[in-house]
Amino acid sequence: MGRLGDAQPGRVYVDCASCKRSGRYTVASLIDRYGADISTVDVLRHLTASCRYQRPPGAPPARKYEHLCLAAITLPQPAKQIPPVPPGVPYTIEVWRETGGNIELHLATIYPLTLAKAAFDAACREWPTHEVTLRDRARIIERRERPPQSASASESGRSG
Repeated sequence: MGRLGDAQPGRVYVDCASCKRSGRYTVASLIDRYGADISTVDVLRHLTASCRYQRPPGAPPARKYEHLCLAAITLPQPAKQIPPVPPGVPYTIEVWRETGGNIELHLATIYPLTLAKAAFDAACREWPTHEVTLRDRARIIERRERPPQSASASESGRSG
């Protein structure tokens, strides 16, 4: 595990399924009490020392029907880094299946229209035999139609 000083600010939960005890502590109060350099395992040992099912270090293993201390520590979750959403409506670029009329690949969700058009042009070059669309929700802004089958068949016949 890690050090207590590395934990995010918030609440620490300690629960034991054997004795049904639980405790809630703030990270700051635990750092004040034990210091920032203590490991989270040692904090758990200190906080559960009075559990009647706790076994001292070096004790023989529990027998088949003996209870064990099942205390667990839950540290605060790190804050999620959510990127800021630019204003406006996102544009999507999709490549469509040759048969069936549904989306094969969702390539991108891009906010500025100028970047979306540049990505659309790149997708058209990358997938020359597929239909590619640039959409604003359900509205199609640009569409590159699938080339006719006869043109692609004649090109493959000439190369062979």
